[in-house]
Amino acid sequence: MMTVRRASAEDAQTIGDLAKQIWPVCYAHIITQDQIAFMLAEGYSDEALTAQMKAGQTFFILEDDGQPLGFASLSAESADVYKLNKLYVHQQLHGKGAGKMLIQTAEAYAKGNCAKHLILNVNRNNQAQHFYHKMGFTIVEEVNIDYHGYVLDDYVMAKNL
Repeated sequence: MMTVRRASAEDAQTIGDLAKQIWPVCYAHIITQDQIAFMLAEGYSDEALTAQMKAGQTFFILEDDGQPLGFASLSAESADVYKLNKLYVHQQLHGKGAGKMLIQTAEAYAKGNCAKHLILNVNRNNQAQHFYHKMGFTIVEEVNIDYHGYVLDDYVMAKNL
C-alpha cells in the first residue's frame, strides 16, 4: 500500500539514494550524463539536502509497503504562493497514482499554510509536463535559466489551489 510521510533531516540519504536511482532514467534523453552527474552532486548530497531543509523546503517521501520509491519537496515563495521544487517517482510506479498522491500531499500542505497558488518548473522536453497538465497546472511562462554553465530550458507551470 502506498503512503506518504513527511521527511526529516534523517531521511536525506534516502532521498539522495532515490534521486540517484530515478534521475539517470528520467533525464537520459533530456540532458547530458555530465549534467545529470553535476545536478545530483549539487542538489542531492546529504549536505545539500539538509541545507535545503534548513532553508525552508519541506520534503515528503512516498513509500510502497514501507519501501521508499518517490519524494517531493516544496517551499513558500511568498505569503500565498508555494513552489513544488521536486517530484520524482520510481518508474515502476508511473501510472499507478504515486505522483498524484505526492501532488495531493503538496497541495494539502500548501493550502494548510494559506497558499492560493502552487507553481513548479519542468524541463520543456520532460514528459512530466503532461502529467502536471492532467493535475490542473497550466504553463504560464518559458524560462532559460543559466545554472553553473548549464541552461535549464523550463516551463513555469501554475495551479490555483
